[in-house]
Amino acid sequence: MKRTFLALAFATFGCGYRALYAAPAGERLHVSLARVAIANGAAGEEVARGAREELARQGALAAGSGYPALEIEVAGASESSEGIEVSAAGRAPGARVFEQTPTARATSVAIVARACVVRASGSDPERDTGDMRVEDLVGADAVDPVSSGFVYQDAQRAAAHRLGRKLAARILGDPSVSEGLGR
Repeated sequence: MKRTFLALAFATFGCGYRALYAAPAGERLHVSLARVAIANGAAGEEVARGAREELARQGALAAGSGYPALEIEVAGASESSEGIEVSAAGRAPGARVFEQTPTARATSVAIVARACVVRASGSDPERDTGDMRVEDLVGADAVDPVSSGFVYQDAQRAAAHRLGRKLAARILGDPSVSEGLGR
């Protein structure tokens, strides 16, 4: 009898575990893009779109604008060359090493942002995610630099979208970490 009571008590009440930064049950958040500190405004909007998508997926998106709000700040973007080489086009016959033109085989694109919950206008932020970073790799096309520019923009927007989803997931209490290329 005693064992049955204890088993029933644990099954009914559980262990009481709750994620430390989890959203209160039933809380719905509006999404607000507070600041975009990068030149590509479309990437900033893509962070917000990704956050809306994740909130909607988990049933925590409130329609329109208002409070409480998931406030997003896009802090920066970076890029770096990957796989640098001197192609055949960059080698001049008889040229010394320092006279040759190196090119990148790929470009690493990264977006950095943070998010927090704001309950009312002017209130203190809650559940700040801290800076999170998502990185993507874009292959370079030395023959057609115009198409490489479009691919670069697409990669930046894709990284921004993934970052928005990660920010919203972290705000809702899911463990989310920054993504990198493992360097």
